[in-house]
Amino acid sequence: MPHSFDAAHTAQTAHTAQLACELLRIHELLLRDAPRNRPFHRALAAHVTPDSAVLDIGSGSGLWAITAALLGARKVVAIEMMPMLVGLIKALARDHGVADRVEVIQGDSRQIPLAREFDIVVSETIGHVIFDEQIVEIMADARARFLKPGGVLIPDTATLKVAGAHLRQPARLPAGIPGKFGRFSSLLLHGPLALTDKKPLKLLTPPATLVHADLMRLTADPPLGDLTAHWPQQDTARINCFAVWAEMTLTNGIAMSTLDTPSWSVTAYRVKPFAQKHGDLTFRLALTAHTNHWSATLASAAQHETQKFSPDIAAAELLALNAADPDVFEKMKRLGLAGLSSPAPFPHP
Repeated sequence: MPHSFDAAHTAQTAHTAQLACELLRIHELLLRDAPRNRPFHRALAAHVTPDSAVLDIGSGSGLWAITAALLGARKVVAIEMMPMLVGLIKALARDHGVADRVEVIQGDSRQIPLAREFDIVVSETIGHVIFDEQIVEIMADARARFLKPGGVLIPDTATLKVAGAHLRQPARLPAGIPGKFGRFSSLLLHGPLALTDKKPLKLLTPPATLVHADLMRLTADPPLGDLTAHWPQQDTARINCFAVWAEMTLTNGIAMSTLDTPSWSVTAYRVKPFAQKHGDLTFRLALTAHTNHWSATLASAAQHETQKFSPDIAAAELLALNAADPDVFEKMKRLGLAGLSSPAPFPHP
């Protein structure tokens, strides 16, 4: 029995240590991200006065709660989900001499009762594709229960943008040695690629809007099942992916883009090189709670080419390869009998 207890305790200690290191790593990236820090700081500075009450939701390291207090806010409340970070926020508030004005609460803001007394609500719960950290629901709840009439949300809008792009990658796999890994490379296309290093990425089309979220008005996520962008008469010779990123207005014309930040990633939805090199280009993206899938269509008077991609397709092919002789599988695939149907059609609202 003692041995079992010791093993369980050791495993729990190791898990806690791993979580601590991961949390510190994530917040180090954010704290080092000057293109992210400066606009948020300017947005708070534009509104905080000695009479301000400020609510920071998803406080993390406590940066914006502490900043609001340093800017002179009379009262600041920081809400943070992760228990391990609560003590850190309190300690950092003491280090800055503002602990008397910064209250820290652990939990989900949507389940915490607070008075509707806040002049400013700030939250960075914006994911890499905006909606993956529930920013709309969080801000809608904050507007309804915490924000005074006429109060300020930071950010107040968020927009998902897309552009056809070229992603610089190794020419072939495996790099540096001989091998026939074309099948593997083909499967890789079905996985969205998160890029924090944007240097290998070059945008080749004008940016287009996939969806716009007015956080001062929305009460639920907008429809995300059929996001579409279109570029007429586009040169597609070098396009091998579509880059998707977030842009947001924080307040009063202060804006930022995740294209410019090292801590937020741009998502690359990869495609094959198009057979034709010019035409009307359409990109469609479906975001779901569990996965996403996308398609790219290039149309001209002479030809219509559509490519479809999804992690579901890669998973189905891997499972089928595991269960079938490769030669038989290839014949079944050509005949459409391998169970590798494309994702469900894009729903229409």
